Amino acid sequence: MVKTTIILDDDLYKELIEEAIKKYGSTRKLSLIINEKLRQAKIHTKRKKRMTIKLGRMLKEEELNRILEEIWQEMV
Repeated sequence: MVKTTIILDDDLYKELIEEAIKKYGSTRKLSLIINEKLRQAKIHTKRKKRMTIKLGRMLKEEELNRILEEIWQEMV
C-alpha cells in the first residue's frame, strides 16, 4: 500500500464522501471507495468493443448524437 496526496475537485470530493457515508457509515473508507472506482474504470476501459449498427439509412447529426448518448448512458 502506498500513501499519496491527491487534489480532488470539490464536487467530486463531496460525491465520494456521500458515497462512503452511505455505503460504510463513515468517511474512514474514502480510500476504499476511490480504489473501487479506479478498478471499475480500469476494467471498463479494457472491455471496449467495437460496435457496428446497420440502420439502412443515413442519420442526421442530431439523431446520431441522441443515439450515441443513449448508448453511452447504458454503458455507464
